[in-house]
Amino acid sequence: MKKSNKRTKKKRKLLLGVLCLVFASVFIFSAYKVYTIIHGYNEAEKRYDLLMQSVLAADAAASAQGDDTAPAAETDPGSTEKDSSPVTVDFDELAKISDYVVGWLYLPDTVINYPVAQYRDNEYFLDRFIDGKVQVGGTLFVDCSCPGDFSGQNSVIYGHNMRDGSMFACLDDFGEQEFYNAHPVIYLSTPTCDYRIEVFSAFTTSAVSYVYTTFFPYASSFDDHISALRYMSEIKSEVEVGPDDRIVTLSTCAYSFDDARFVVIGKLVPME
Repeated sequence: MKKSNKRTKKKRKLLLGVLCLVFASVFIFSAYKVYTIIHGYNEAEKRYDLLMQSVLAADAAASAQGDDTAPAAETDPGSTEKDSSPVTVDFDELAKISDYVVGWLYLPDTVINYPVAQYRDNEYFLDRFIDGKVQVGGTLFVDCSCPGDFSGQNSVIYGHNMRDGSMFACLDDFGEQEFYNAHPVIYLSTPTCDYRIEVFSAFTTSAVSYVYTTFFPYASSFDDHISALRYMSEIKSEVEVGPDDRIVTLSTCAYSFDDARFVVIGKLVPME
């Protein structure tokens, strides 16, 4: 009987030791994963900070760093006055880093101040910096089916909804009328032209939604598309969109249902 009790105690100690080893291994692995994620976020932030310092004018770089003394941009979509982009981008310098950069997206008073790239597929820049190196959060990129010069009827730009608030994480704030009222215009700079993206619709949709349609063979189909975007919008906007206008759709992940996406759509207006 005593030998049996000793065996039982030894088995219990062995089992307890195994369980402790398993729990310790799980804890160490989890801690390593958390460290890896945080380290990745920090490295991505540093890389974009350095990029902004090298390719943006001093005032735009200061604004990106949170300098409240940087000049504010005019963001009234109803203004008829000529204005200029608040971001001055050195695309020649960008070209030395990557052949795939097609623009720069900037939303005042938010973290959105990033280059926009395009590749021959929609997978490459999901986890890569503009130079092709692997990076947490990837790069904002234009759908491969769209013209890279934004001459298409609907240019779709994708970006991750990052947990640290970077990339397109703030897009879903456009679901609030107050946020939209304070941020009615997003700025897009390209090597040949600067644009205002005058937002008129924002809502949650699916990954296979009609919002990703990029070509409309008839004016009536484009009109129907704009009407549908207005109907679904969670915000009210006075921006008018005609049959000859071009639009830009910004898309990021949402989590209200499986494969949900949050989209922000605006009219593309060249700046003089």
